[in-house]
Amino acid sequence: MSGIVTCPGINKFVRPTPEYLKCPKCKAEVEIWSDEQETKCLECGTKVSREVASCLDYCEYASKCKAIIEQKRGVKG
Repeated sequence: MSGIVTCPGINKFVRPTPEYLKCPKCKAEVEIWSDEQETKCLECGTKVSREVASCLDYCEYASKCKAIIEQKRGVKG
């Protein structure tokens, strides 16, 4: 990735980290990774989604970032 300029938002997709949301049904703390839009509450089974859309849904440079993300994930295998 040297020499390629990208937005700071790409890091949460290339190097995911855990984040925590509150389940809307049972109020339990639910772990969701930074590259996920939705997960399931382990306490009650409710689907928990992020309220804010990912920058990959609206940014004019999203196609460039998506290509970098796919390349990085392909390397991991």
